[in-house]
Order: sequence, then C-alpha cells, then structure tokens
Amino acid sequence: MRVSDDIKVRAASRDDAVEIARIHVEAWRDAYAALLPPEYLARLDRRIEAARWNRSAGSRLENTLVADADGEIAGYAILGPARGQRTEPAGEVYALYVETDWREQGIGRALVDAAFDRFRQRSLARAEIWCLEGNFAARGFYERCGGRRLSRSKVEEVGGMTLAVVGYGWSL
Repeated sequence: MRVSDDIKVRAASRDDAVEIARIHVEAWRDAYAALLPPEYLARLDRRIEAARWNRSAGSRLENTLVADADGEIAGYAILGPARGQRTEPAGEVYALYVETDWREQGIGRALVDAAFDRFRQRSLARAEIWCLEGNFAARGFYERCGGRRLSRSKVEEVGGMTLAVVGYGWSL
C-alpha cells in the first residue's frame, strides 16, 4: 500500500530494528509525557529496544509493518491475534507509532489499513486496537478511523503505574 509515491507500507525486516526502536522511544516520550513518570520515560533507551527487537526478530518482525519513506522508517505497527476471550476470531494491532515529524501525513491511517488488509487475508472479521485511556490523541485517531469504543476495558501496569486501557473495534 502506498501513501504517496515516496511512502509505502511493507513487512518489517531485521534491518529496520534500530529505526523501529528509535521511533518507539521517541513516540513513548512524546505520547505518554503526561501519563507516565518522567524518570521512567527518561530510562527508555533505543539501544536496549533495538537489542530486544534483534533478539526476538523472527516472530516479532514477521508481525510488524513499517511505513517506509524512501528508505526512512516513518512509523510501524505490530499485529497479531486479538488477546482475551471473544466469540469470534479477531486481529489486534498491538502497537502503532508514527515518528513525530511524519504525523498528520496519513502514515498512521496507512498502517491501520495495511494491518486490516492482513487480517482480512487471514479471514478475520473483526479488528481491535487498545490504548491508554488518557491518550486522547490516539483515541481521537482511532475514532476518526471508524473505530467504535468497546464496552469492556482493562488495566495495565506501565512504568510502575496501574493505568486504564480502552479498546476500539472494527468490523472488517
């Protein structure tokens, strides 16, 4: 899938690990500055994240899409089977992050569309994305993408804090 002539969404490769890790750290520091302790965010290290990606490269990268802007990674999405119990199989986008300089240019939407295309190829009829309840930018984005807030919610431990997490669902 192409966002423009210079940007395409493709499967991640081992060579993308360092850039994915950089985007991960940058996006977390930006998106969660008001939600997580500053000392936790300051400890995030892209070299450590890159090492994690390289250690788990096989399965993790197989389930990761990147937005490639003429050789520069502008964002990524990790996807797989939806977690939790449900009545029908569904896909889940576990993580979706776009580099700050590339936001508001259709990268996030292209990643969501490509993830949903993969789910359809796997004959899945539903998709979910979960995010921190206080991440209003992400929530607004998922709503603009047509997501409907799920009736259930959950909590997650992040940075030593217990935070509410909300989900969005789509019929594919």
